[in-house]
Amino acid sequence: MSEHLPPSDEAGPDPRAASQPEPMSPAAADRLEALRAPRPAQVALAAGVALIVTAVLVVSIGRFAGFTKLGDTLNGAAWGWLGLCALGQIGVFVGYAGAFRASLAESVSAQNIDPENSQVGVWYSLKVALGGFGLTQLVAAGGAAGMAFTFWVLRRLGFSKRNAMVQLITLNTAVYLVFGVLGWLGALVGLLDPAVPKAMTLSWLAGFIAVIAVARWFTQPHRAVSFGAADGAGRLRRALAVGVTAAARVRTCTRTADGRRLLNWSLLYWVGDLVSLWAALRAFGVTVSVAAIVVAYVMGYLAQSVPIPLIATGGVDAATTFTLRAVGVPIEVALLGVVAHRVFAFWLPVFPGLWSATVLVREEIPASGRRGRLFPWGRSA
Repeated sequence: MSEHLPPSDEAGPDPRAASQPEPMSPAAADRLEALRAPRPAQVALAAGVALIVTAVLVVSIGRFAGFTKLGDTLNGAAWGWLGLCALGQIGVFVGYAGAFRASLAESVSAQNIDPENSQVGVWYSLKVALGGFGLTQLVAAGGAAGMAFTFWVLRRLGFSKRNAMVQLITLNTAVYLVFGVLGWLGALVGLLDPAVPKAMTLSWLAGFIAVIAVARWFTQPHRAVSFGAADGAGRLRRALAVGVTAAARVRTCTRTADGRRLLNWSLLYWVGDLVSLWAALRAFGVTVSVAAIVVAYVMGYLAQSVPIPLIATGGVDAATTFTLRAVGVPIEVALLGVVAHRVFAFWLPVFPGLWSATVLVREEIPASGRRGRLFPWGRSA
């Protein structure tokens, strides 16, 4: 990381202090206890609501498309393509787990922490990825539940509150930076594709450039120092300092090997999901150009940022169905393709995800009688 960036450790100027585990307060431990195994009633309610929303979506759009067309499309499906859907979703979780590990390695490199005390295993990282996904589906809220879970994982790995938040925002900013770049490149190529509406491409091209321009302004070295110093400041000022520090770290990712690995794993995450959606459409007889599916995907994915309690599927499904229709996919194929994609992207991983969250929380949270226990900075369970 650039020498101009402010230190991210709130404990003092020595960056090696970040390698020392930080005990949790009883209040923090209590909040972590609340993330233990989701109650069966919560899981049943979430699954039930998701099923209802999916059924309403299929019936509503199915009536618009025509049930006869839906039936004919199902009868002519090439189900073998769904194997590629499953493979794509494996790439999604492996990609996010790899991004999680790479972000920790990037943090270690930036703060000169002894690598021997900061190793996180592949299986552990995969459980973090699955667990965050499962909790996000249980309580969508724009992904807040999954982010909260990852935050507490970082706390149990020994990060201070501020460092854990910087680490979390750095990881997610890098992942969504790759998402934005993919969408921008797809929109750029889409300008030459008559199937892609110009309004969709131009809005993404202009919007992403505006976001990058603002980020670059805030992360100029001298501004990063100014905004990143928040000792004794109010809550909003401290939040801005955390955000700028994380954005400044992401800006330097291409300059380090660990940072490039973080971006590469993030790319696998998004490409895996795109391949899965493409294969689902191909199963029902439609081949979509790269530009068209990227633009439709990124525009539909924005619906996931809308906080919808208990589920994170209905808004994305409906939005993606209609954005695919906008790029020329027949509505019946778009609907069936999205539903098939979500079987692999939502239904199959959600219960392993909740299991992973349960296992991790039980492993990491000290019992009430031993809340003062410290864990190694890089537990590799």
